Amino acid sequence: MDSPKVSVIVPVYNCRASVEGTLRSVFEQTLGAERVEVVAVDDGSTDGSGEELDRLAAVHDGLRVVHQANSGGPGGPRNTAVRLARGEYLFFLDADDRLGPEALERMCAMADEQGTDIVIGNYVGVGRGVARFGATVPRVSVDDPDFDVYGRSLTAHKLFRRDLVTGNGITFPEGILSGEDKVFTAHALLHSAGVSIIADYDCYYLVERDDGTSIMQSGGAPAGPYFAKAARPLVENVVSHRKPGPVRDRMLVRHFQRDVLHRFNGRFLAAAEEAAQETESAVRALCDDYLTPAVLMRMPPKHRLLAHCARTGHSGLLREIVQAELDPDPVPVMVDKDRAYLLYPGFREPAAAIPDAYFDVTDRLKVERTLTGADWDGDVLRVRGTAAVDRVDDPARRVELVLRCKQSGEEHRLPAEHDGDGAFAAAVDMGAAASGSPLPAGTWDLHVAVTSDQMTKEGRFGADAAEGAGVPGARFVRTGEGAGALVTPFLTKGYGNVSFTVTPGTAGLEKLLGIDEIGWDGGARLRVRGHAAASPGSASLVRVGLRLERRGGSGERTGEVRQEAGADGLEFTAVVDSKGLAAGRWDVWLDLAVGDASARLRIPLATVPDVPAVACAPLGMRRASVYRTNGGNLAVHVVPGKVPSMARSAGRRLGRPRR
Repeated sequence: MDSPKVSVIVPVYNCRASVEGTLRSVFEQTLGAERVEVVAVDDGSTDGSGEELDRLAAVHDGLRVVHQANSGGPGGPRNTAVRLARGEYLFFLDADDRLGPEALERMCAMADEQGTDIVIGNYVGVGRGVARFGATVPRVSVDDPDFDVYGRSLTAHKLFRRDLVTGNGITFPEGILSGEDKVFTAHALLHSAGVSIIADYDCYYLVERDDGTSIMQSGGAPAGPYFAKAARPLVENVVSHRKPGPVRDRMLVRHFQRDVLHRFNGRFLAAAEEAAQETESAVRALCDDYLTPAVLMRMPPKHRLLAHCARTGHSGLLREIVQAELDPDPVPVMVDKDRAYLLYPGFREPAAAIPDAYFDVTDRLKVERTLTGADWDGDVLRVRGTAAVDRVDDPARRVELVLRCKQSGEEHRLPAEHDGDGAFAAAVDMGAAASGSPLPAGTWDLHVAVTSDQMTKEGRFGADAAEGAGVPGARFVRTGEGAGALVTPFLTKGYGNVSFTVTPGTAGLEKLLGIDEIGWDGGARLRVRGHAAASPGSASLVRVGLRLERRGGSGERTGEVRQEAGADGLEFTAVVDSKGLAAGRWDVWLDLAVGDASARLRIPLATVPDVPAVACAPLGMRRASVYRTNGGNLAVHVVPGKVPSMARSAGRRLGRPRR
């Protein structure tokens, strides 16, 4: 075959039960068999996997099988296959796993289109957890601080441009049972010109063995080869390929947390003394060589303390800290003035002499908050929820609702009543929330702040809402003597946090108006009945008027309005007499006034539930009927004519737009 597009590399060791299904997922790729070669390397299997590969190769031309003596890990067979591969791209597939049918086609197309060196297809865990990606990213740099692709996934199950690998001498460590793929992938990422991520298709299925015999299920490689061939090369590659600074520090934090200090776990506590000492010694050497203060303090307290104990030889305290982390109850938190500390063993113990800063968790604590309800009470928006700082049990804490203007940054804090279980209630009085004055116009975001001792933690409010909890509708409220504003609560897009807009005067007031009925009263009197959502105290601020204006000429008729405060706001009935109107088309307007501010609005017929099918009034020698304009608004047509003909055509005019 001509040079294939992609070479799929499969290391095989005692996987007879699964290897056929794995290879079938390659043979059935939509990319096309002529563009895919498979290089499967049998690494000294003893369960018949080699024979199974030979059988499959006899019926699949694209499968090349290599047999070699056992090399002590998957790195050896992968290196063998890379030397033999002819594809433009390399893809590493384990013999327990499988590909989605379109995986190779999609990944190769992405690499071709974007010119990227590495493509990550989304992962699916079968019986195990995996890293998942929420959004497709056509191209990202490995150094990008906003999308830490380096820190999220270092498995080798990705598409690599072959020239990237062979041109930079990137190989897998050999003779090690685990961790070798991280070394290869990290080295490749450090040399890559760009990475693509495919999140909208499940490309790779990582399958956990049912019998628990995989090397990771049994604890990974022993300490000696692991630290010599995996952990140390990972750290040294970063130091040699990135200059000092935030990018290097971020990568080193990843490796010290997840590839060095993670070996202090339950297996470490259960290990033989010699193996445990080997782990401590290897960790100490790496910390002494590469763990800078900047990297140390970017890690959580647990990792700071483990590194400190390994460095200083506090073996007993190190074991106590590991055990505290393994215990079912979380490590307690203590607040002292404006700082919070995790109470791991050794905290403020003179013999340990560990700085408080190593236990400090202040900047990592978050406010756990829940919106349980929000309702209008007159001009007051009453907000209910729960709020507490994670892992801080403080019945005496203080809770505040924080209002922050998105446009100006202006901030106001309102005290909340709370109980010892975290429930709180706060009142936002729209006329006095701004330190006794009305809130200025703008968009206001709600935050909740919790203070214990002198430490205050704050979080945006609303996204973690209880079932059925939300925000009420918009309302017109009183904001001062003779003044009012439209207040519109809403949940932000994407996150669902609580915010509200304040719009003084009549601007936006049409959103609150509802027309309940349109009809003819007493023959020639047009009647419009409606309502507006407003607090009882502010309903009197709104004044409604009804007016007819003749289109294309002079003429105006003002109606009479009766309005009153109802249970849910302002209710009004407006009547205008059409007797004596000149022939022509008359637009219907609602006049609104709040204090010195005024506005006029059309009446959209689409919002009216029950307009009579026949809406016609006799005016002597003329007839008047209502109709819907092209804009969908209410208008009156005055024409000469007979009552019967007008009655028959009125329904048609309501249904068909007119100019």
